[in-house]
Amino acid sequence: MAINRRKFHRIPGSLEQCILKMDSSQLVGSLADESIAGAKICEIDLLVLAYNKPMRLEYRDGAVDVRARNTTRDVDGKFVLGLVRNETLSPEQLELSTAMLVNCYVQYGEAYVICMPVRIETETHALIQLWDGVQFRVPRSQLKPLTRAERFEMLADEKCLSYTAKMYGISSDGDLRKEIFEHEFGVFEGCPICSAEPVAS
Repeated sequence: MAINRRKFHRIPGSLEQCILKMDSSQLVGSLADESIAGAKICEIDLLVLAYNKPMRLEYRDGAVDVRARNTTRDVDGKFVLGLVRNETLSPEQLELSTAMLVNCYVQYGEAYVICMPVRIETETHALIQLWDGVQFRVPRSQLKPLTRAERFEMLADEKCLSYTAKMYGISSDGDLRKEIFEHEFGVFEGCPICSAEPVAS
């Protein structure tokens, strides 16, 4: 029997529209559910997203400061984002992190390699930078954002694993899959690199 470890009861949302503001950009999504501690937002398009990224969630004529905590995908391939309210976190839990929840990739030879969207130039093209510092323009359709679980599963393919390691210049007698993952996503306590963590609110 499954044990419910959720600290607060979740209330299903009505999929009302909401806005997530971060830095100088904003995302439009739908409220999937909420609790005292946070909320789950669905139907979101992401390219990159850091763990614990500060955001402002606006809905129902109000706003609350939140942090990005986990991501999955819905059946349509859109991201589902778990958020935690700042007011429920300790000062240590509010600290920024260099670890990623979602990272952006572009196909390079026989594998997908990490890239950084430098600038979205038009609705169809973006300027990106590869891990080695080289920048070039690509159609946005070539960019592939992946969650931690999706990328870890992709690296189970030996051909993808060896090609990616060669591109990054990573050679190791240890767990090559884990080393590539940590190179791309960083690590933080409790990071579930082998399976998707549940979206909590």
